Amino acid sequence: MSRWNAYLRSLVTATLAFSALGCQDDPNRGATEARSFPGVTLTVASAGDPASLAAVRAWKTTWERETGATVNFAADASDPAAADVVVFPGDLMGALVDARVLTRFTEKEVRPPVPLGKEAPLPDPLAFADVLPAFREQVSQYGDERLAMPLGGSGLVLIYRRDLVEDEATKLAANEKGITLGGPKTWDELDALIAFLHERTGKGIAAPLGADPEGVGDALLIARATSSALHPDHYAVLFDPDTLDPRIASPPFIEALTGIAKWKAFVPPKGETFDAEAARAAFRAGDAAFLIDRAERASRWTDPKKPLSVIVSALPSSVRVYEPNRKAWQDLPAPNKVGYLPRGGGLLVGITLKGSEANRKAALDFVRTLAGPETARQLLIEPSYPVLPVRTTQLGLGLPDPRSTLGVDSQSWSKSVAQTLTSPRISTGLRIPGTDLYMEALTKARQAAIAGVPVESALAEAATEWGAISIRLGLGRQLWHYRRSLNTLITEPEPPSADAR
Repeated sequence: MSRWNAYLRSLVTATLAFSALGCQDDPNRGATEARSFPGVTLTVASAGDPASLAAVRAWKTTWERETGATVNFAADASDPAAADVVVFPGDLMGALVDARVLTRFTEKEVRPPVPLGKEAPLPDPLAFADVLPAFREQVSQYGDERLAMPLGGSGLVLIYRRDLVEDEATKLAANEKGITLGGPKTWDELDALIAFLHERTGKGIAAPLGADPEGVGDALLIARATSSALHPDHYAVLFDPDTLDPRIASPPFIEALTGIAKWKAFVPPKGETFDAEAARAAFRAGDAAFLIDRAERASRWTDPKKPLSVIVSALPSSVRVYEPNRKAWQDLPAPNKVGYLPRGGGLLVGITLKGSEANRKAALDFVRTLAGPETARQLLIEPSYPVLPVRTTQLGLGLPDPRSTLGVDSQSWSKSVAQTLTSPRISTGLRIPGTDLYMEALTKARQAAIAGVPVESALAEAATEWGAISIRLGLGRQLWHYRRSLNTLITEPEPPSADAR
């Protein structure tokens, strides 16, 4: 633990200067003439959950006072292209790109240029070097273009009850069976631990095994599969990046869904029907030893009137990976460290192609201020749309609002979140056009397997449906989007027409 604390302190120290710059007066942002937009009216829309605008609403009065502009919120968010600024979850990135809604940020707009000669460098209102690489170089980009600024992240973690893993008699019994209590390193270790504690205490795992509007159940399946499906020499998990053939019926997904389906024997009553909120409620009531959830939902894990003491751990990994070209498993000397970020990585804000040059300048100032370090903490404590930190200097600060997360160990929460967001490799949730359609098909397969349908058959049917969706939306165009969304593969500047098959 001390080494981890030292690591976090070094990260904070290394980037503190960048964060401080965002809080100083600066000639670009502080001067009235540079930030004066009288008569300009900006329209802000949400392309996802309207609750994501709550923190923006609370903060907009300050920006209006500082700039003389007016901010309106779109009553109808069905057409984000009609707004000046759009707030959206990362899994809608591809859909917004396909609809030509977003305009790119230039490097100068993100990082002010360093003046020549003896002039002092311009302060950076975004303190962009403080933004974690996962969000700076992946989540906010689509191909080689930066199309958004990150506001908050999302990541899955493992939560477990302290009393059940620290009981001395349980420790002794676990040791006799060769089981290590606490945060397991691999999924096989977690499976064994769940079975052991369920047999000994009657408490197993609460997980979203049923239909789940939040998408946590599907994210859990993809995260577990990704730990063995993302080979060190490859970038793609869900599709073949050369043909767009679905990979969700491949051995890593079969193995992952088989393992999750077996949890049905260790869930609370009716646990096979749980969505994410029902799983949280069962854990909160003390009916399960383990829970897998989005880390930003920590306020829902314990009852404030009678809080459990819970510990948080990063998700397990895998010590073997699947090589898709050779169709063979490969053992690794150490766990395959991959951080999976659901919801396309988290919450983003972008500027649309609409509007005059004056509106563009005002929108840019609005977005830079919203995504800057001064408002980052405010976004983290907004209860209506919880998010994870996206800045290095926030990783070691613990739970954003400890009063709403009584019983949750703040240090282990920070450590697990940091391990997830700073993993050597990051894989984001699907973020191409039609993401909701692909996920609906995966949900059906997951529920079918939980109900007893052979896993291979359930996933094969989903893969067939994925192929049909791609053809329906335009195979060539969908392939362009998928390659583009990976940020690492070469694509043409513009996608082919939707009819490209």
